[in-house]
Amino acid sequence: MFAQTLQVGGFVEGLIFAADALNVGAATFPAAAFVLCGLLATGIGTGYGATVAFVTLFFPAGVLIGANPVLLFAAILSGAVFGDNLAPVSDTTIVSAVTQDADIGGVVASRFKYAIVAAVPAFAAYLIAGSVMSGVELEGAVALRESANALGLVHLLSMGIVIVTAVAGRHIVEAISWGLLVAVGFNLLFGLSSASDIVVFTVTEAGALSGLPVVEVGETAGVGGSLYAGAVGFFPLIVLTLLIVAMAQIMIRGGGFEAIQTFLLDRVATTVRRAELTMVLGTATINGMITINTAAEIAIAPYVARIGEKFNINGYRRANILDANTSALGYIFPWAGGVLVGYQVMVGPNGLGAQYGSEMVVNPIEVVPYVFHGWFLVAIFVLAAITGFGREYIPDRVSEEVSRA
Repeated sequence: MFAQTLQVGGFVEGLIFAADALNVGAATFPAAAFVLCGLLATGIGTGYGATVAFVTLFFPAGVLIGANPVLLFAAILSGAVFGDNLAPVSDTTIVSAVTQDADIGGVVASRFKYAIVAAVPAFAAYLIAGSVMSGVELEGAVALRESANALGLVHLLSMGIVIVTAVAGRHIVEAISWGLLVAVGFNLLFGLSSASDIVVFTVTEAGALSGLPVVEVGETAGVGGSLYAGAVGFFPLIVLTLLIVAMAQIMIRGGGFEAIQTFLLDRVATTVRRAELTMVLGTATINGMITINTAAEIAIAPYVARIGEKFNINGYRRANILDANTSALGYIFPWAGGVLVGYQVMVGPNGLGAQYGSEMVVNPIEVVPYVFHGWFLVAIFVLAAITGFGREYIPDRVSEEVSRA
């Protein structure tokens, strides 16, 4: 709802104006989107929310100035991976810390080195790929770029309010609500959109209320506007998410995960190195099946703790292995939740495809190789397990929550 309201308020046109003014061309736009999406996701603590916002707003702006759609979508997903993995208020960060008996602050501080080591080559890869992967020509793109103006950039303040409120510790729903109220106010105050663009009630007969700015007379009664479109477009994805989580619970209750854990403990995790490799690959496997990263993390967390404790591996290290893989792979596989929320923005009833054409719809399968930060993050932990980079044992450092207990 927030992203749709910013869109009808001309934020996309404002971004196009800013890109031209700052000379951010098609080649560098994916790299810029990766950095900015990473910052937003880190600030608000939700990679899914950052993906929705950036696909709704930054994605069409980038494609309209000539960026490759597949690479740009992948860059946004990479930014979501970065924020989901590193944000102190991210649900995956909290789950990984709590389930491994570690304090959140210590976990974030200990995983920063892994996130940066993966982010630097990912940024370079987007710069290189952006210069060799061509974009698409959209009908009317030139006219839209020429008519773009800076007024829509006022919504940078709307997004800033969301980030500041979330970082201040308020719930993400509250943070988004404040941002939404400010966005609606800016739209009406500066004439960026009409009240009916935000919410409109269609009635079949004129009456006492038909003179209101949010009431229209039409052939069929109904509700519309950015608030309605933003909400109703995600109902199918909500149902899909519930079904995926239900499937995971059936697997857990059926004893499948327990059997896997027993096999890994008895036959595979026989040394510290093999134990960490087992945690990395086991977490990746479970995430591939469940695809909703927090649900996958909750499912595999007890087994990561048990394997790690058997070999005296520190809680910070276990939490980092757990979170990096669930955050990364949650935005890579075509059926992963992070990918689906972005794809839904493209194909929904009022999605980008309906507004701009089929060129704005990206096949999720094509995105897989280009989510560079996600792949680099997984590779770093595979190498860390093999080489021992960053490995800590329980006596090396005791987390604050454990020491207080």
